[in-house]
Amino acid sequence: MDAQALKDFRACVADTASERQRVRSLVACGQWREAEPDSERARAYALRQRNLGHPAGPESIIGDSEDFLRASFLAQGAAVARAVAYVEVNSDQSSELATGFLISPRLFLTNQHVIADAAAARGTRLTFMRELDARGVPRATTSYLLAPERLALFSPADQLDYALIALGERQSGTATVEELGFCPLSDQPDKHVIGMAANIIQHPSGWMKMISIRNNTVTARTEHTLLYETDTQQGSSGSPVFNDDWQLVALHHWGEPYRDAGAGDQRLRKVNEGIRISALYRDLLARLPTLPPEARALLQEALSYQVASAPAALTVADNTASDMTQEISMNNSGKDIALQTATLTIPLEVTVRVAGGAATVAQATTPAAANASLSANNATLQAPRRLSPPRPSAGAEALHIDPDYGNRSGYDAAFIPGAEMPLPQPDAKLAGDIVPLLPTVAGAGAGAAGNDGELKYEHFSIKLLKRRRMAAFTATNIDGTHYLAVDRGSGQVNAAEGDAWFRDPRVAAGSVLEQDFYSAWSTYFDRGHLTRRSDPSWGTPEEAERANADTFHFTNCSPQHFRFNQSATYWQGLERYVLENGVLAASSKGRLCVFQGPVFNDQVDLWADEVQIPSAFFKIVVWKGKQSLKAVGLLADQSALLSESRHSLGTPRDLPSMDVNHWRVAIPELERMTGLDFGSRVRAADTIADGKQPQVGEARQRITAFEQIRL
Repeated sequence: MDAQALKDFRACVADTASERQRVRSLVACGQWREAEPDSERARAYALRQRNLGHPAGPESIIGDSEDFLRASFLAQGAAVARAVAYVEVNSDQSSELATGFLISPRLFLTNQHVIADAAAARGTRLTFMRELDARGVPRATTSYLLAPERLALFSPADQLDYALIALGERQSGTATVEELGFCPLSDQPDKHVIGMAANIIQHPSGWMKMISIRNNTVTARTEHTLLYETDTQQGSSGSPVFNDDWQLVALHHWGEPYRDAGAGDQRLRKVNEGIRISALYRDLLARLPTLPPEARALLQEALSYQVASAPAALTVADNTASDMTQEISMNNSGKDIALQTATLTIPLEVTVRVAGGAATVAQATTPAAANASLSANNATLQAPRRLSPPRPSAGAEALHIDPDYGNRSGYDAAFIPGAEMPLPQPDAKLAGDIVPLLPTVAGAGAGAAGNDGELKYEHFSIKLLKRRRMAAFTATNIDGTHYLAVDRGSGQVNAAEGDAWFRDPRVAAGSVLEQDFYSAWSTYFDRGHLTRRSDPSWGTPEEAERANADTFHFTNCSPQHFRFNQSATYWQGLERYVLENGVLAASSKGRLCVFQGPVFNDQVDLWADEVQIPSAFFKIVVWKGKQSLKAVGLLADQSALLSESRHSLGTPRDLPSMDVNHWRVAIPELERMTGLDFGSRVRAADTIADGKQPQVGEARQRITAFEQIRL
């Protein structure tokens, strides 16, 4: 250990002695939730962990202590462990054995005191799957080299002590990076609290891979580090430290036995220190603009994967995961435990050795088959917790996003001749909630410095809300005379169906809901388009295909009840109804502008984990009529559907009494509901004020047929 770093570590341990003793005392009496001194952090963490909709909370909570974990904890941990490697450094300057892990398909992370510099990286070999299988037989391993010439970033041992290096060529074995997966980074503030248990995957003393879980308490926090008490050895440096959702919370770098002076009991404890992942993430983000283009792209990819509340977000190939086994070290006050073996198929096979247990085999249901319920009293949803996102199907892989976002011009305010309509403007309160573009990409086709948060795609634009992690609105140009039948799946004109979604690297990770949320809550929600895939899919075949693919960004996605697409007939088809009814002026060239997005209502909306689910969605279609500009505002209310969960993988049962309620709504009313200003020109064009419209004494009218929408 570096002398200064060791001095700093010992000072930190001494300074936190009384605090760590307080935490240990609370944990010992089952009150670990009281250990976190930051009330906002404790609240955010509790929201993540809460199994909403069950008045008594998660069934795994007994009294004030967590005695049980969900069975998927084992499968997720086993999946995460595939990304962890045994590190051997052999260079002229050093020879080290340690641990490290992939944080993206192309980047590997360990400590700087393990891999000191690029020269040491060139002499390093990574061995994955260095572990025993269910029979106690060593697995076939796969080794990779590093490629520091592509990217190599270091922080000194007395600072953040990390070495982040590009993965090189495979040297032996057959496991691909897709099969190994990765452990994404995140700077979200709700991943840990003082008093919680930590989980560490490691190669202690150069042994086969081991997992240390439970009885590993996080006892203190500094700006850049976490202190925790667990079993580690030399060789554990560079290990990933996780919470119970297998989110990365720290990069382990060292520890030593320590006896707290005046702490009551004088037992020798192993106090460990890990670098907080949030500190590491922010440091890497700050270094991003200084890198050359290739290295910047590699790092930007790694910083863009993780979202708030994600579980072990990595991909594991089905044909290799079925035989995966991990040795799990169950700590018990430092004493060894006689181990027996149990095997679960989930569908991953995980071998867990626990004291006195008999072998048991169980088959878990798929995420979509899991049961869920609605609690009317709490107005919240209960659904399966934290499920890993499935791999896209082979058909979905044919859909590709053009990574050169600089070629997208986005929504065109002057698209309808003679009727310029700018993007909706958020009110003062909403403006502060708009997600800005990352400074490193803001200038690449993003518009004026990118600070207004406009994400430009082919023929449409989006702005995101930080607090909601969804779009505030989308704005789309539709050329009705140039619609092309672009296939949903392959991205090609006139081909077969499929489905895949992509994240946008121009906004920070965690800015928008992604696959982990939709997988975990698939019993209720589908990934619903806001800008419909067919709306911007016009122009040349290349433009149409690019526009179609662009609609599959998670930025354009919203949680829509799985029946919404079946039931929201008028919301889904309003723009086509306008186009097909001959109401456009000849000079308009068949052009429409469409604004749409979610509508939030704090009094009636339900919550899924920490996510507020919009009960309704708005749409405004604007066109140039034969005499003047015209606009129609519509609201689709999905709240009546939210009491039904998907109970099986089969076709959902008929619900003759439930449907999406559609309302013709005055545009000023939609502005009040959304906090958006659509402009005086759009308000003046609203046909709801037309004398031919039915008068019902309020600003909305129920729609049960297209003919009721007077164009």
